[in-house]
Amino acid sequence: MSDDRPMAVYTRVGLVLLVVGLIGSLLATPAEAYTPESPEVRALLDRAVKYLESQQQRSFQEGGHFLAAMAIMKATGDDEHPIVKVATEKALKMVEKIRKEGVGGTCYSEGILCYFLCELNPQRYRQEISDVLQAMLRRQRKNGCWGYEPHTYDDTSQTQYGVLCLWAAHQHGVPVPVQAVEAVAQWLMRVQDVSGGWTYSPTDFANFQRRPQGSVTHSMSAAGLSSAYICSYLLGFTVQNRDETKPDDGLPAALVRVETEEEKKQASKFLRPTSTSRQMMDGAQAAGNAWFAKNLQFDVEHWTHYYMYAFERYKAFQELTEGKSVAEPDWYNKGVEYLRKTQANDGSWKTARSHGSNEFIDTAFAVLFLTRSSQSSIRKAVMDEGTLVGGKGLPKNLANARLVDGQVVTPQMVRDVDDLLEMLGKTEDKQFDATQLPGGLTLDQDLDKRTSQLVRLREMVTDQDFQKRMAAVKTLAASHDLDNVPALIFALSDPDARIVREARDGLRLISRKFQGFGLPASPTPQQVTAAQRQWKDWYLSICPDGVFLD
Repeated sequence: MSDDRPMAVYTRVGLVLLVVGLIGSLLATPAEAYTPESPEVRALLDRAVKYLESQQQRSFQEGGHFLAAMAIMKATGDDEHPIVKVATEKALKMVEKIRKEGVGGTCYSEGILCYFLCELNPQRYRQEISDVLQAMLRRQRKNGCWGYEPHTYDDTSQTQYGVLCLWAAHQHGVPVPVQAVEAVAQWLMRVQDVSGGWTYSPTDFANFQRRPQGSVTHSMSAAGLSSAYICSYLLGFTVQNRDETKPDDGLPAALVRVETEEEKKQASKFLRPTSTSRQMMDGAQAAGNAWFAKNLQFDVEHWTHYYMYAFERYKAFQELTEGKSVAEPDWYNKGVEYLRKTQANDGSWKTARSHGSNEFIDTAFAVLFLTRSSQSSIRKAVMDEGTLVGGKGLPKNLANARLVDGQVVTPQMVRDVDDLLEMLGKTEDKQFDATQLPGGLTLDQDLDKRTSQLVRLREMVTDQDFQKRMAAVKTLAASHDLDNVPALIFALSDPDARIVREARDGLRLISRKFQGFGLPASPTPQQVTAAQRQWKDWYLSICPDGVFLD
């Protein structure tokens, strides 16, 4: 009779080894998988917001205020927050300075300024965005990068904010020259280190052969790679838009492939490159991805949180161009775990070594990482208005949707006053939501037609229908026209607080009196009367013959 005890022992040993192996594999997997809405992440954000609020009276450079305002908007969704209001005031003052003096010694604040205005209200601040963009383009060097003025060396750090400015402006309808994008894209490829990463002040060897560039860092590699992906998107090198790699369909060489209407519409979202190919950009991105595959970590000593925001931007634009998205990516989980371990008791973060930075700025960068701010900006600008990455999909809000040239158009997608007035004149659907209309609708270039449009809009300020009043006030408030002041003063007494806020902000914008006359978000009748009287006095001081609606 055979003894089966050894087999039993082996079986038990095998089971033990299997269990140990499973435990090991579980331990090797991140303990948590996070999203920006996870309770653990929200707790980090809540403490960080309280810290930023506690520091708002301190003096920082403008760029720090813009970063903090974007962080607040991403974390809370509140574009009326006091930090956002202070940043807006500083932004408009800085635009006036740029109009007179151009971009200063560095490009950081100016690049972030353009992005902030696009995040805040791209329709209302379209002219300001355009003016900043033009100033940034004048500062772009002939080889494509941005840096200090007077020029001392090429600068990957400043260049990333120049690229971010180009993307934000283009995505919100402000014309960006393709030459500017191609120039910086080619610079990024020429100065990429042989390892696939980037350095702070690389040497431009004027060819595309990668060479050793010196000290490659995490922060500069994220800056370079995120910028490369942004350029790829702007130039149409996405997985959904393959103009350069379409098959020839077996046609003879003498014949040219004709694009379909759908392909033409898709291509119109992008710039048309003349000297940059998809293959060139793919190679640079593949090398950068390989560098991070070997070197990804967040516990770095230099510029930690500045780097984390750039890395989040890189991953967001990689998702956009390559068409791949992971709900709870491993890199985000690792970043959250690092920030959970390193947040101070007061809610702040501080990089060990970051010359010129401070806890206020580092905390803003950390919040922008935690909220996946670049991803949310892309969704808002590229996807949520009915223009999905693949050129397919419908707007989220279909109230009063109608077809224009075969395209679904909603109130949120209206771009000119005649289109708005036509929609308002025809609609009887009470679901029409004028609060979702973008501000700053385009007025006709013809003076007579423009005057007619403005007259009709000013009349609508007194209409009984809320939607018409809201649509009119939002448009008048963004037009920069002094003749709209009487209508906006009248709108301060509107029974709906949302219209009052639009009118108040419009008066501040037109007058350049950014604090206005102290009208709060929910004013009393007495405060409204006092504000109207002060605004009338101001208007009569510059337009003595002014006539008011009441």
